[in-house]
Amino acid sequence: MQKNFYSKRMMLAMFLMLLSALAACSPNGSSDAASVGNSNNATATSVAPIQTGGQTCPVAVSLTTYWNPIIPIQANVNNVEKVTCAHLKNDASLQALVTVRAEGPGAILDLYIYDNITSPSPKQLFKLLDLYKGDARISAYNTLLTGEVDQNSSINKNTTASQMDLFREFAWSERVGTLIPVSFPGIFPDLTRYQAEADQQQVDQGQQSWKLHADMSAARLAATLLHWSLHAPTTIVSGGGPHDSKAEVIVKSTSPSGGSIKVSLSRLENNTNNGIWSATAVTSDGIGLTSPPGRDYLSSPITITGNGNAPIGKIGSIVVLNHLYMDIGHADAVGTSNNGNTTFAAKVSFDSSFKSGFQEGLVVLYSYSNADGSIIGAVVEKELLS
Repeated sequence: MQKNFYSKRMMLAMFLMLLSALAACSPNGSSDAASVGNSNNATATSVAPIQTGGQTCPVAVSLTTYWNPIIPIQANVNNVEKVTCAHLKNDASLQALVTVRAEGPGAILDLYIYDNITSPSPKQLFKLLDLYKGDARISAYNTLLTGEVDQNSSINKNTTASQMDLFREFAWSERVGTLIPVSFPGIFPDLTRYQAEADQQQVDQGQQSWKLHADMSAARLAATLLHWSLHAPTTIVSGGGPHDSKAEVIVKSTSPSGGSIKVSLSRLENNTNNGIWSATAVTSDGIGLTSPPGRDYLSSPITITGNGNAPIGKIGSIVVLNHLYMDIGHADAVGTSNNGNTTFAAKVSFDSSFKSGFQEGLVVLYSYSNADGSIIGAVVEKELLS
């Protein structure tokens, strides 16, 4: 009996040590919340993974009225709309996402995340205020997803319509002790996880089936970002099958000047059972970006460096694209020499319509044909833009 007691204590100690090691694997002490694939895969020797997505709240805290004095709520001004629990810290503890909707025009959403949710005084970990016609939910990666109307965007400014068009993602950072903005690695057809998860639901309902095909997704990317023909020929060079989670596709321009790009794609959440394809990288031979690194935090102005061929001095152009794939800043990429492959450093200023934080966007290096000016190559990187 005593031997079994000590054996159980030893097993418990090993379990706690393993949990600590798993938490230390990430820079933020959490799983890679911004990855396309599932970051919580269990192995034969690992502990059971933390459950992802919304979880059942303890009965008392699930009541919206429970949070009225904690927020606090003002009668005829705002009300607690919803309470969702999840393992947002990626450990065994539960946190509560509490959304508060203001009455009146704009349907403004405030959201709060609390820890120690069953204690008499829950601890506020995070808040985000003034989301115009906003929405908030928990992702399949235990991250916070938000949506709102960017009133100054190209589709909403000077119109009476209000289309939700700005989507953000926040993940727990052990180092900072709160949630911080993170980026979804996807470039196309969705820039954000919020949109990708919504797209997956539509595909599951039989809509937009092209997103289930790596080659079609790559061709659509080329048509959207490079203005190539939607019928540009594609070649799958690796993966891309119904049971594959990765793919690489070459897309060739139909322009007389030619040109091609290589598109790397991944299945959303590594789901090989009807999962949509998401492009995560675009490259072309002969050109490249060296800084800033992908998925960095960028504020205007930013110096962007790279390399390429510059027979007439100009390698191409750098373009910063916002959450709607709109050009919000650009500059020429001029080589330091015009003799073969050379480097460049371009200072780019960009103007974001969203002034209340980071948005997901892209930095693109385009190269052009000297004959007709058509795009013959591109390098695309995901970034967070302020």
